[in-house]
Amino acid sequence: MLPNKGSPAKNNWHFCKSCLTGTGRFDDNYSVVKYRLENIGELARQLAFTPHDARTLQLSAAENLLLEIDPLRAYPAEFIVYRITGYHPQTADQTLLTGLALQHDLGLLTEQVSDTLNLQAEASEQPVLSIDEVCQRFNVTSKTIQRWRRRGLAARRVICADGKRRVGFLLEIVERYLAKNRDQVDRAANFTQVTAEEHDNIISRARRLAVHCQCCVNEIARRIGRKLNRSPLTIVHILKRHDVEFPEDAIFRLAAQPIGEEDRGQIVKAYRRGTSIKTLAKRACRQRAAVYRVIVEDRLERLNKRKVKLIDDPLYHQPDAAAVIAQIAAPQDVLEDAPRTEDVRVPRDLPPYLRELYRTPLLSAARERALFLKMNFHKFQFIAARRRLEPQFARIRNLLELEAIRRDIVETKNQIVQANLRLVVSVARKHVRPGLGLMELISEGNITLLRAVDAFDTHRGNRFSTYVTLSLMKEYARSVPQMLGLTRPEKLCDEATLAGVPDRHSDAGVAGLLHRDQVQQLMTRLDQREREVLLAHYGLRDGVAATYEQVGQMLKLPKQRVRQIELRAIAKLRNA
Repeated sequence: MLPNKGSPAKNNWHFCKSCLTGTGRFDDNYSVVKYRLENIGELARQLAFTPHDARTLQLSAAENLLLEIDPLRAYPAEFIVYRITGYHPQTADQTLLTGLALQHDLGLLTEQVSDTLNLQAEASEQPVLSIDEVCQRFNVTSKTIQRWRRRGLAARRVICADGKRRVGFLLEIVERYLAKNRDQVDRAANFTQVTAEEHDNIISRARRLAVHCQCCVNEIARRIGRKLNRSPLTIVHILKRHDVEFPEDAIFRLAAQPIGEEDRGQIVKAYRRGTSIKTLAKRACRQRAAVYRVIVEDRLERLNKRKVKLIDDPLYHQPDAAAVIAQIAAPQDVLEDAPRTEDVRVPRDLPPYLRELYRTPLLSAARERALFLKMNFHKFQFIAARRRLEPQFARIRNLLELEAIRRDIVETKNQIVQANLRLVVSVARKHVRPGLGLMELISEGNITLLRAVDAFDTHRGNRFSTYVTLSLMKEYARSVPQMLGLTRPEKLCDEATLAGVPDRHSDAGVAGLLHRDQVQQLMTRLDQREREVLLAHYGLRDGVAATYEQVGQMLKLPKQRVRQIELRAIAKLRNA
């Protein structure tokens, strides 16, 4: 049963930051944790209003479902809702939810729902085990329990006899989980069953590495763990216990000190500049293995920070998925139902470097679906490979594999982006306003385009051009007034009229302003700096409009100051 006194250590569920749709940290203070799948998050909120008895049954259904989830499969959202609630949604939702994200979200759902039920540990019909009791019963460490929780072991929040809420596990759920993952459990249990002979072997190896190789404690634990197929934490625990029992023969005092954060940063910077590991080891007076480990951990940390949003497909989980997708995505007739490049009308008022975008052929519907299928499959490969990687035993070759998959993702994504850049230009030209350059709008639009590529779901049957056009219109409706510093859209036209600056949609353009005597006369009422700002920002001198940042660089002013000067100049023109 759960203990009545004492407070267990804070149990954190750490997930790789780029895993699927977002980052997650499964904390005891779970209110700060976001669901990775919006469908499950909404379901959890709805369950909070279910009657108590029905909610109890739904909690049990969620725990049973969690045991059945395969992290490498995808499940329809409608199926998940039905398994938990027993009801089919009013609107069919065939959105595919990845098993890996479901394990995270269903685990969070069971904790939150159980917390709303105010379950008493002593009143439970089944025994409720604490983390310590599970460790003792199955001869594993608490870290192993946390690892099992990440892989589908459902936990509840219950109220103990002392009134405190703690994490507990139903005995039946634990036994079913262990029966399903027997190999994993046996392997974890073996880590704690260290014989006297193995203990002496570990001590002997650790002393040799500390004295002759000058390894630090972390490197000693990692090497011995790999050699003896043991957890590095187990090795560290054995060495600590040895040093306490035999302080005169302590091993930690013989080991080298771990590389500090400042030295680690210098090693990483030097390696990125091309310095070899051998040279870095000499400079730092360290073993090559220690320097190698610093570099590996840095590269692995950067890979773990990559956010990967996956649109799953059942095909990805088939054994021959790679061969099938390679065949589907093989370059074929790219223009089968797209207009030919020579037939596309290129706007005459575009700069030469923007006209080049119209030379990139558009994607046919089939080619577009194939590229999105390929990109998301590479994301699936990246997530699966990173999940299989043991951080403490990672090698450069493992990281090269991950980085190669990452490059495949970027390469495929770039093909989609390049074929749709002209669409960004087309939509951006419709939102050009006085005081807002085309290049600023294109820059904002390109960011929206990149986000749209990651969020687009081909299973909904729409073309990507339709989806990204709506995204661009929505983004410009929000960002254009902000970029102009306006609170009301009608001010946009008002400023242009009072300042004598025509709308950029007109065919005359800003180049004709130089020939208008009225504008030239008005400009004489401004001081030198105000004239320079208006001439440069509206393109009145050479017909090329500059952004606030470009004007600021020319006049050595911050762009906020440039904007203030422009507003003051326009106010003078209004009074004139």
